[in-house]
Amino acid sequence: MAEPTPTQIEFFESRVRPVLVNNCYKCHSQQAEKIKGGLVLDTREGLLRGGESGTVLLPGNPDKSLLIKAVSYTDADLQMPPQKQLSAAEIADLAAWVKMGAPDPRAASESQKAYVNASQKHWAWQPVRKPRVPEVRDPSWAKSPVDNFILAKLDEKNLKPNALADKRTLIRRASFDLIGLPPTAEEVEEFLKDESPEAFAKVVDRLLASPHYGERWGRHWLDVARYSDTKGQIRRQREDEPYPFAWTYRDYVIRSFNDDKPYNVFVIEQLAADKLPSTAHNPTNLTALGFLTVGDEFMGMQNDVINDRIDVVTKGFLGLTVTCARCHDHKFDPIPTKDYYSLYGIFSSCVEPEIEPVISKIPGTPEYSDYYKKRMDLEQEKKNLQAEFRALRGKRDPKVVRKIQQAFHDNAVAITRLEMTHPAAPTRAMVVEDLRKPHDSPVFLRGEAGNKGPIVPRRFLELLSGPQRPVFTNGSGRLDLAHAIVNKSDPMVARVMANRIWEHHFGQGIVPTPDDLGTRSEPPSHPELLDYLASRFVEEGWSVKKMHRLIMLSSVYQQSTANNPRFAQIDPNNRLLWRANIRRLEFEALRDSLLAIGGDLDETMYGRPVDLEKEPFSTRRTVYGFIDRSDVADVLVNFDVANPDLPSGQRHETTVPQQALFLMNSPLVVEQAKRLVALPEFRACMDDTGRVEFLYQRVYQRPPRPEETRLGLEFIADTPEPEPVAVRDNAVQPISNDGSFRPGQYAQQQGRKGNAGRRRKPLKAWEEYAHALLQSNETSFVN
Repeated sequence: MAEPTPTQIEFFESRVRPVLVNNCYKCHSQQAEKIKGGLVLDTREGLLRGGESGTVLLPGNPDKSLLIKAVSYTDADLQMPPQKQLSAAEIADLAAWVKMGAPDPRAASESQKAYVNASQKHWAWQPVRKPRVPEVRDPSWAKSPVDNFILAKLDEKNLKPNALADKRTLIRRASFDLIGLPPTAEEVEEFLKDESPEAFAKVVDRLLASPHYGERWGRHWLDVARYSDTKGQIRRQREDEPYPFAWTYRDYVIRSFNDDKPYNVFVIEQLAADKLPSTAHNPTNLTALGFLTVGDEFMGMQNDVINDRIDVVTKGFLGLTVTCARCHDHKFDPIPTKDYYSLYGIFSSCVEPEIEPVISKIPGTPEYSDYYKKRMDLEQEKKNLQAEFRALRGKRDPKVVRKIQQAFHDNAVAITRLEMTHPAAPTRAMVVEDLRKPHDSPVFLRGEAGNKGPIVPRRFLELLSGPQRPVFTNGSGRLDLAHAIVNKSDPMVARVMANRIWEHHFGQGIVPTPDDLGTRSEPPSHPELLDYLASRFVEEGWSVKKMHRLIMLSSVYQQSTANNPRFAQIDPNNRLLWRANIRRLEFEALRDSLLAIGGDLDETMYGRPVDLEKEPFSTRRTVYGFIDRSDVADVLVNFDVANPDLPSGQRHETTVPQQALFLMNSPLVVEQAKRLVALPEFRACMDDTGRVEFLYQRVYQRPPRPEETRLGLEFIADTPEPEPVAVRDNAVQPISNDGSFRPGQYAQQQGRKGNAGRRRKPLKAWEEYAHALLQSNETSFVN
């Protein structure tokens, strides 16, 4: 078997090993009093060898694996564990693990052992020291110190960087990178005419000042924050699925990037905004705590909720997989289980209030009075149900219990509907609060809550703060934790964020695993450059926008994407950056650019989420679309949008037919083709050649080549006009943001399937030609 990847190891450690430890090791491990059936499951070798019943695992094929058959209870004579069946989620995790090839790190290879032995000396744990800018053979190419670090590595391999890209390519690249939208024809023309040395710097500064910048870069951070508008796994008898106020965290993130909020402040607010003096004067800061609270509810299982919060904090800010130490010391990084439970104590000393705090001004209007009365009536109804439920203790009638549970659910649904749809509903923040009596946590031996070990104090990781680190005594310790993370002695936080910024400009980070800089990660391609960027980041006030400027004004960023076969043999993955990478647009930027090209983009910012799936389609930016954690829209899955169950600093890229079919068949895309040829500028063109040129400028921000013009004219000449058909077509209409609908309901309520059979008017020749242009790779990729 091949060595497991870091992602596979994390899946095993967080989803598979705990199931085996808690349910199988008692009878099937070296520690068992008697190994039953000759089956040992605590080593990879034992698992592959099987037992008296034969092979239990067929990697890659869960349907033929005896292990999956046993835990699924499909055979009355083979049911494991015998006392109680695993949960559906645990069975699904085991099946997914087997399907991916049953990667198992418990049999460490020699290279893995080397990682462990050298873990204390791993580069990422060492202090950040600003390196000297290296000397290079061709100093004239270097526009910034960034270039010197790149060129020094190229010089070592006798490689040379590409020439600079043309100005049309540059402005398109910069526009998509910073605001996720194509440049307008006027912006392109202005840049082409500007021959000053500062021409591109002006473009960068204009884009950084755009309010659309926060929408673009805020979405990158929302991937890390595992943002969703729903709770995921819920107690359906008592809860409704949507988070009515998750959008307030999304808006906080967008505003923070637009305001260029110092990153250290951004970190502190997301962990402990309620503990900051400034929040008393600006309660909207409380929305930052959504970073902790927008995760999965895990059916109310607090141990899993806390594990999720530890995961998002340590991966998001530190690039560490600390949750791998939940059941045992980390197998690869020097993170003991005690450190995990030090953080556990912090988050177990917090609680979400039953009613979220109001952060907007309360208007003295009849509409608010109506809202307030309805909310109070629902709260009173909830109290009555709680009292009625308590009165049933000891004499519970199942029918009565089910009736009350249904009433609880109906009450929760009514409250959610009221908060999401009433025009006078005040804005609230999803917060956490410290318990009156914060407490340290015991170590849960083998991750079992009922098997408690020694009590450990609340404090930061020993790896990053040393053995004599202080104990946190300020409430839960969240504020102390935040200050420890952004402390200049912490070598991780600046490196991790600098690497994330670099990744979104070049398609891959200096360290290609942005959420894991531990010993299982690939070494950085340019370690000195990463430390230089991290040092500059802190020196310049933790300004993300200054980092953009430093990177984008370099020659390495402005290179062309032209290939060089000889260089590609030496550096096939372009890790040394001898050319710019061609990058595919994420779904958000693709959808938004299609709307912008069609002149149909609604630029309204902030507010409640909108339904992107139901016709008439919303034309707002995709970042404002409703994300349903438990039922992610098919189009988002097909285009590799980040999984909202996990912190995701890097999206995986797939190429599947559904992506092309979306551009070919989606009513939203077809409508943009129609709108393109209905624009006044198109209608004002004097001839067909002018119309082809207009469409190329509008869609690709460049004029057509002679061959493209000829093909376009031939297409129009050879395409007959369709016969008129009287059909209804209202695919795209503006949707207000007044909360008049409740998105995120289940697929059948959203009407995902109901519009598939609608007949639409056939496209005319120019509409069909415009549609063809929208489907090309040039629309979906950036050079």
